[in-house]
Amino acid sequence: MKRFSQRMSARGFAELNVTPMLDFAFTLLVIFLITTPLLESGIDVSLPQAAANRRPPNPHSVQTVTVTRAGGLFWNREPITIAQLPGRVAEALRLHPDLAVAVRADKDLRYQELVSVFDTLQAGGVPQVALVHAEEAAGLPPATP
Repeated sequence: MKRFSQRMSARGFAELNVTPMLDFAFTLLVIFLITTPLLESGIDVSLPQAAANRRPPNPHSVQTVTVTRAGGLFWNREPITIAQLPGRVAEALRLHPDLAVAVRADKDLRYQELVSVFDTLQAGGVPQVALVHAEEAAGLPPATP
């Protein structure tokens, strides 16, 4: 009888009961499913609506403004100053009323310098301004010749 009880106890340890582990896993899953939508709606923000059939701008009407880390400014590939930017904007708007400006700024640029460029473009009446990020930059010409 003693041998039988030893075999049973050894066999009992060999089996792993996974039911409590599955209960715990499913409980965590339910908690995450309930709390995830609450995390997204936790901040009250009115998001703008995008036009569903908005056309991309004419490639000939897109100009590039590049701002380097040192604060250098380029209109397409030509170096300019911030004082020359309004004149360039006015000339480009005269040629292309549907002007779009893609702003390429170095990630280490001081925020105030970028704001100055955006203020100048807005004051010049540019209807579309976009800030280019790394994935979009692949198709644009380099900042300096």
